[in-house]
Amino acid sequence: MVNLIRKYPMAFFLFLTFLISWLPWYSGGQGILVFGPTLAGLLTTALVAGKDGMRELWQRAIHGRVGWKWWLVALFLPAGLTLIAVGIHWLVGGDIPAFTFIKKEWYLLPLFFLITMVGGPLGEEFGWRGFALPRLQEKWNPLLASVILGMVWGLWHLPQFFNPTAIHYELGLGRMPLYVLAEVGLAILMTWVYNKTRGSLLVGGLIYHNADNFWGTVLLTQATMSSALGGSDIAHVDLQLWMISTLVGLAAAVIIAVATRGKLGYTQK
Repeated sequence: MVNLIRKYPMAFFLFLTFLISWLPWYSGGQGILVFGPTLAGLLTTALVAGKDGMRELWQRAIHGRVGWKWWLVALFLPAGLTLIAVGIHWLVGGDIPAFTFIKKEWYLLPLFFLITMVGGPLGEEFGWRGFALPRLQEKWNPLLASVILGMVWGLWHLPQFFNPTAIHYELGLGRMPLYVLAEVGLAILMTWVYNKTRGSLLVGGLIYHNADNFWGTVLLTQATMSSALGGSDIAHVDLQLWMISTLVGLAAAVIIAVATRGKLGYTQK
């Protein structure tokens, strides 16, 4: 069995990811176990690469000496793209978001950033960018690898479209194709930062992923700390603004892909 896993590590990782993550859904519940990708990534790494692989994964997870510029990109590029979307939305006659969190609880933003890290990136990134991305880039060019990973990442969220407590439910199943495209765009941008930071799972994975979740909640919804922790931050999402935000993210991904000729900062080791 171990030899078979080592022969087809990506297939085993994906199987284990969906098996763990979708457990609540296929067992009659709702939603997903967000730690599925990380658990699958850690287990598959241990089986395929042993102690050396686990050590290398951990080193990438704490690799933060990448220069202040890339920390700023990871932390604030998602915010910049979101604000561009807000501006376009306003120009076409849409309402400006209330920015409730910033107005009422700005002093809690750093704490909220840490909390959102636990509820998303820590449960996913040791799988997506920790295990999968390096192996996909060994087999395919970085752009194609990112598209594949983004599609898998988007489809992984399928149970959430049936979960009344998730934002995906409010988007509706009919918008899932656009949601998958949004994840593809996000995956391309994250691959670029990951590669430009020499494989930093910390900056190109955990921080960027968390910043995208964080700014999306803070800038596009009426969330406060209490409402976000209570799960009610999904209410009042402006669907037109969400679609514009998705298109802006895709446009940014296309620009980076074209500017880097599809290499997304990748250098052969």
